[in-house]
Amino acid sequence: MFSKVFLPLALILFASDVMAQGDLPMPRNLQAAFDKGTRSHDGMPGKMYWQNSADYDISVEFDPTTRLITGTETIVYYNNSPDTLREIAFFLYPNLYRKGSRRMMAVRPDDLSDGIHFSRFLVNGEPQQNINRRANGTNMRVRVNPLAPGSSARFEIDYSYVLNKGSHIRTGEVEEGASFVAYFFPRIAVYDDIDGWNNNPYLGTQEFYNDFCNFKLAVKVPADFLVWATGDLLNCDEVLTPGYCERLKMAEQNDALATIVDTVDLKAGNITAKNDKNTFRFEAQHVTDVAFAVSNHYIWKSSSVKVDPASGRRTR
Repeated sequence: MFSKVFLPLALILFASDVMAQGDLPMPRNLQAAFDKGTRSHDGMPGKMYWQNSADYDISVEFDPTTRLITGTETIVYYNNSPDTLREIAFFLYPNLYRKGSRRMMAVRPDDLSDGIHFSRFLVNGEPQQNINRRANGTNMRVRVNPLAPGSSARFEIDYSYVLNKGSHIRTGEVEEGASFVAYFFPRIAVYDDIDGWNNNPYLGTQEFYNDFCNFKLAVKVPADFLVWATGDLLNCDEVLTPGYCERLKMAEQNDALATIVDTVDLKAGNITAKNDKNTFRFEAQHVTDVAFAVSNHYIWKSSSVKVDPASGRRTR
């Protein structure tokens, strides 16, 4: 009889003791965000919430034979935070394959390289000295004149690296004549109200934390290659012959899956403009990243969907 009474009583006393312990510990950085009004306890952004952003204008040339990527980019970075920034953190994701870099994924010895090489790096028009020595694996810090809240900084960068042939960690050559190219440009890390700069190195395993940005992307490839990328293709008339450009434009107006290029077309050729090289131009607004793919032997299917019934705007 005693045991039957004691057990429920013990459970009640234990539950009371647990409830008396109060709330779980609050991380200091999160509590600071609540205090500043950038975050709220219901999970919604606070009244003082902000995000930084950037405009990227990137031009790359890709040689499918050597896998050399040569790039030029201009970044205009907007400091929407209430803080004055005295340095800017960059991510150099191709340095995952750099000799000596930390990584948590296996990389074939023949895919190890010297990583990204900078031939020009300007900050607000001022050249940066010894920039190639500043990288620490996939991370790099660049000192800037104090960047006040509400102001912007301009970066002009020329760079190159060799795309990996194997060790396909979300990017690299898929097979001869086909490559998927991601994380291919120096980009600015996130500066947020919780931790400041995101300093976590890319080790090959994790996904990414990026600002919402605007991108213009130009990809130059040999004439017989097609390019697909994040965003809208802006110059269909310049890179495709009229019949194929018309097929793509029709697909942009229909829900049904349309064939742009099939195996018969590939054998016949005459798909792309008759130049030694063609430059495909894309644009994407308010997205977190861009990537592109190239091939000289893939078929191409496309469709679109209406995403805004009020305006009739479609995306594909």
